Amino acid sequence: MVEEEFCGVDLGDLRRSRRAMLIAEKLAANPEASLPDAMGDRSATEGLYRHLSSEDVTLAGLLEPHLVRTAGRVERAGLAFAVSDTTEFEFSGEKPRDGLGPLNKSAQGFLTHLTLAVSADGKREPLGILAVEAWARSGLKHTRQRKQWKTRRDGTRESLRWGRGMKKAAERVPAAELIHVADRDSDVYDVIAQLLQDGQRFVLRAAQDRKLVPIDKRDADRLFEAAQTAPTKYTVEVPVAARGEGVNRPTALKRKYPKRGSRLATVSVASRAVTLQRPLLAPLELPKTVDINIIHLFELSPPPGQPPVEWLLLTSERIGTSEEIAFVIEGYRARWVVEEFFKAMKSGCAFESKQLESFHSLTNMLAFVVVVAYSLLLMRTLTNTATSAPATSVLSNHQLEILRACTPQPLSKHVTAREALLAVAALGGHLKNNGDPGWRVLSRGWQKLHDYERGYLIAARLRSDQS
Repeated sequence: MVEEEFCGVDLGDLRRSRRAMLIAEKLAANPEASLPDAMGDRSATEGLYRHLSSEDVTLAGLLEPHLVRTAGRVERAGLAFAVSDTTEFEFSGEKPRDGLGPLNKSAQGFLTHLTLAVSADGKREPLGILAVEAWARSGLKHTRQRKQWKTRRDGTRESLRWGRGMKKAAERVPAAELIHVADRDSDVYDVIAQLLQDGQRFVLRAAQDRKLVPIDKRDADRLFEAAQTAPTKYTVEVPVAARGEGVNRPTALKRKYPKRGSRLATVSVASRAVTLQRPLLAPLELPKTVDINIIHLFELSPPPGQPPVEWLLLTSERIGTSEEIAFVIEGYRARWVVEEFFKAMKSGCAFESKQLESFHSLTNMLAFVVVVAYSLLLMRTLTNTATSAPATSVLSNHQLEILRACTPQPLSKHVTAREALLAVAALGGHLKNNGDPGWRVLSRGWQKLHDYERGYLIAARLRSDQS
């Protein structure tokens, strides 16, 4: 699966391109391993380091085949959610790594902003990456003004990444429709105005209590008041994901969004249209006002000691019926897929443990990690959704034959993709009674299957040589 996503990679030299394919194959077989262990021998490891440090190898060049294939999957679907988000990658070590920047008082690393395409058919199946951007912050000393940390090395505002990523994603799929989905950080007037001007569809979570143009004297003139006084359309139960301690989060955010367990919340759903006014500090070339729809969800009876769940969504989508409102809410819930994608990169692929010494080599490695993480995320999703798809849609005939031979539980004659992937997870130590498999057991199971396949091919070659 991973090798296919790199098929056709063009790095300006045939040998270099072939090396990329070989690296992808080895990393896919052992995602969690250290680079020497994944490559298998000293010669291959040295070739990997040379490849990642080469100025002729870039993140964009390595990812291009995957971006093309993702666009094809989106175009075949016709409509997809384009979920954007940013994550930090932290790399340990007392010695500074070339090109990395500060993440907090002591940590070094870089940030990555990406757009993940997710199916809009209710299954939330990952379709791949449509845009990616990586950067390090400037080396300013820590001050009380936390915004000092939010300056890129080239001096540009970090907030502009949202508009760039959404524009690049849309340009990738001119023959399909995207609905851009993002969390609070994307609530930037520049971004909203640009999306509306370009005719793009979107669902963004509000963070700013923006000034409105009231309908009349009795109407609210601020966004949050307008949301809270909008008429309730219906109530519904929505699953709420657990939230951890957030060790690296600022104290203020920990207080505002404390730790919680997962639960099923009963929420009221209200909606209305509003007109946002251009902020005083926004560029004057932006429109003075923009018309937008809002949806407000508020938990009616939160558990004792827990703040109520509250979402305020800004959207271009219609909100005239309960079905249209529910579709917008489903679009925002698709945002959690990108959180799982980041977990796949950090846990399933152990990216932050890779011992590479420069921003250039790390971002080249990022290209391989992105595609392996997409593969892991797709497998994990299919273990829940692919109830009838054949196993051959996710495994080769060789792999399926090997899986039948080594799985402790016999597979049915017409095995489904879900059954096959659960068997792969079992190879990694997953127990059926423990619920859905996590990243580590999937990664380890996939590694074992690749090891068995390699042995199978070696044995077949030996038999062929002896005959």
